[in-house]
Amino acid sequence: MKLPREIQCMASAIYFEAKSETLAGQLAVGRVIAARARSGRFPASYCGVVLQRSQFSFVRGGTIPVINRASAAWQRAVKIALIADKGAWQSPVEGALFFHAARVSPSWGKARMAQVDNHVFYR
Repeated sequence: MKLPREIQCMASAIYFEAKSETLAGQLAVGRVIAARARSGRFPASYCGVVLQRSQFSFVRGGTIPVINRASAAWQRAVKIALIADKGAWQSPVEGALFFHAARVSPSWGKARMAQVDNHVFYR
């Protein structure tokens, strides 16, 4: 199946940011990307959001690293991206525009919403 580039970009972010997390954690990451693209505060496409400078640590030099597209983790990330894109699942952090790994403590002046698995989400 030929995936649209925008779904590939979202799936890549889910894969690199949350592939070891639960379904809820992976979907929450996908919903943040969708929310950013709709917000008017970030680029208006999933690829624009994911490739925006200094937003995702896995992006290097404006490119997404190579992914083994035959892997189960990639196949799952694609399915989750399709669900997140359609809004077919309501995230417990619906409307969040920011997240970070729970192991770090940035000094953001943003309203914390919740922690889902290994990420903390903010408005």
